[in-house]
Amino acid sequence: MTDRPPAPPAAPAAVDLKRHLLLRVSLFALAIGVAATVVVLHQTRERIQGHISRSGVTVERLIAGEADQLRDAFRRSLDGLTLSSLDGIGPLLGICVAVEDLYKRPVVSRCFHDDGAAPAPVRWLLERLIGPDVAYRGVIGQYPGVKVGEFVVTPDLDSEGRAAWVQIRTVLGMSLAILLLNLLIYRPVRRALRPADQILAVLGRMEAGDLSARMPRPRLIELRRIAAGFDHLAEQLQKTLAAQRQLAQRLLAVREEERRRLARELHDEFGQCLASVGAEAAFIAARAEASDPTLLPAARAVSAVTGHMMESLQGILHQLRPVGLEEFGLAAALDQLVAGWRRRLPDCDFALVVKGEIDALPDDLTVSLYRIAQESLTNALRHGTPGRVVVSLERDGAGCRLRVEDDGDGDAPPSPGSGLGVLGMRERVEALGGRFALEPLAPRGMRVRADFPPEALLTTEHDDA
Repeated sequence: MTDRPPAPPAAPAAVDLKRHLLLRVSLFALAIGVAATVVVLHQTRERIQGHISRSGVTVERLIAGEADQLRDAFRRSLDGLTLSSLDGIGPLLGICVAVEDLYKRPVVSRCFHDDGAAPAPVRWLLERLIGPDVAYRGVIGQYPGVKVGEFVVTPDLDSEGRAAWVQIRTVLGMSLAILLLNLLIYRPVRRALRPADQILAVLGRMEAGDLSARMPRPRLIELRRIAAGFDHLAEQLQKTLAAQRQLAQRLLAVREEERRRLARELHDEFGQCLASVGAEAAFIAARAEASDPTLLPAARAVSAVTGHMMESLQGILHQLRPVGLEEFGLAAALDQLVAGWRRRLPDCDFALVVKGEIDALPDDLTVSLYRIAQESLTNALRHGTPGRVVVSLERDGAGCRLRVEDDGDGDAPPSPGSGLGVLGMRERVEALGGRFALEPLAPRGMRVRADFPPEALLTTEHDDA
């Protein structure tokens, strides 16, 4: 049992730097505001709990002194008690005092603040944090130890709420300042990263094959350095590809020239020899028929073999250099090519569609288009059983496009060889600056696509001249 190779690590998720920065700083400001508000409310709660218990005894003495001034030794009533003795200390303590007489009847209730109510949300939060248990309960007595009433000291939530609101407002101001700073940072960052869209557009052009595209020069020095480095690499790549294309064009030219020479040699030497052998065989057959009939079968066999070799030679010559491509043009050569397949496979529907001035194309492009169509037809009929094959060639202002489509059930695998397989077709197209693709069709079939841009045609024509 073989160990499986470890799975490649997952690519990190894409991050928008501007939004990421804005979100992080905003969350930071919000967290500061919430945390500081919680701290302020907690400190307020602790302070209230502490000073209520500490101030209860003082309040009790002041109320008892005021009650003694309002009655004699034989009265136990608290009528007339106004808690005026707490006017000075009450606002400082932030308390409310409620007094009841001996019979639990309310006598007086006061909260010592003059600045209005606290904000409702702050008061509501303080009520929930403090609760009803934070209070000081005391007894109002009369000498010699007679109880005449009770009082309750509770926090003045309006006074405490206003004090807490001042601190919370300061914290919110700091959070707002952080958000404003975030906006001030976000704007220059967005401006500095704005060329990213232009950079992506340049990358898209280069991906489409336009190696002359160059990066913009952003104001941000880091992006400027990256753009300069990328342009240098693109320039080197453009030079390298141009050199490779020139070499590939030269190799194709040498290959075609070698095929022309070989075709001439086969036609002039081997063809003439076969023609001579055929003539001699015919002469021997004529003499044998008159004088020695026993030699007639051998003469006829030599003549038949010679004829078969002549047919094979014609096929080889057609493969090496299509007859009529130079004399009659690409359209006639393609028509002859399709007609030949139509004669060999009458059950298959062949169609040829030609648009534009394709006979005015340069010689190396003409040969390459013919070879691609030739190899595509061979692959379509060799690897599948199509019922229809369409060859379309079009030339317009956008360049030159060749399509060979079939509805067969086979694939055309790349086959390295002397420029005739799919690899050879790709080499021909890329050598002339074009784009090659082998695409499956639905529900069945294949499409061979070769596209040549106008720039490639102009370059080819210049080189050919």
